[in-house]
Amino acid sequence: MSGELDGGLLKVFVAIIECQGFSAAAERLHKTQSTVSQSLQRLEEIVGTPLIHRTSRSIGLTPSGETFLIYARQILKLHLEAVSAAQLPNEQVCIHLGMPEDYAQYCLGGMLKDFQAQFAQVRPDICCEMSTALVSRLHRGELDLVLGVEHAGLQPGEYLCDEPLVWVAAPSWSGVGRQSVPLAVYAEGCAFRANAVQALAQAGRSWQVVYTSQSPRGIAIAIEQGLSVGVMARRLVPEGWQILDEQQGFPAIAPARLMFWRSVGCQVPEVEALVEILQRQLGRSGYLHGQRVHGLPMGHALEQ
Repeated sequence: MSGELDGGLLKVFVAIIECQGFSAAAERLHKTQSTVSQSLQRLEEIVGTPLIHRTSRSIGLTPSGETFLIYARQILKLHLEAVSAAQLPNEQVCIHLGMPEDYAQYCLGGMLKDFQAQFAQVRPDICCEMSTALVSRLHRGELDLVLGVEHAGLQPGEYLCDEPLVWVAAPSWSGVGRQSVPLAVYAEGCAFRANAVQALAQAGRSWQVVYTSQSPRGIAIAIEQGLSVGVMARRLVPEGWQILDEQQGFPAIAPARLMFWRSVGCQVPEVEALVEILQRQLGRSGYLHGQRVHGLPMGHALEQ
């Protein structure tokens, strides 16, 4: 080894692995791709061994790189904790959290209460948008942590759980005499919509998108009119709505994947506490627990 480890070089190394590529890491770190490549080269010179092996299609860790990644993340975590510990006690820290609006409605109240009990001097700043938009914000440095749904093309996050999806309709909706399923769904690119449409296609069931919205409330209003069917996470189904099953001609839907995304090296105690609190909130079965929606039991949605 020649030279000392630099936190900036470690951030580049971790970003390359988490983004699975040099160009994506460069975008996240607001650097040029050549700067990222030079930083990795300098780090490998300091360490004295290759850390990453590259092919024309992918990158991966060398055996030495696998070991070094563990220490790199620990070092970055200690750097952030040292800065956090040095801040004045009365200086308010702001943690920027992103999550989709429907999940905010489900768990934000309990999360804020638990978080403020631990960190009275820290102000959570909450941003509610679609998961894809939130992850883009995180990569631009605008967010520290994102709770969202995995979508095709998104960079990998930290897997939390599978999220069961169900067909839903208003109590007044009836499928009698309908050949095509009228859908009220999010815009193209939504993982819930993609999984639902794929299930209908595989079952040979025709459908028609009659309403789209970026807002969960907008979707709910359309469904509540009793003229369309939607798809949502089972834990988020409002009390009293119908859950439609195969006996009613609606095929099972592949689950979505609930994920966390963090900014590079963001493992300060406040963010770690947010992750743990959200895990607890999402693990609670208080939503319609012990109740039944149109004959279907509502179970614990989180697979631990």
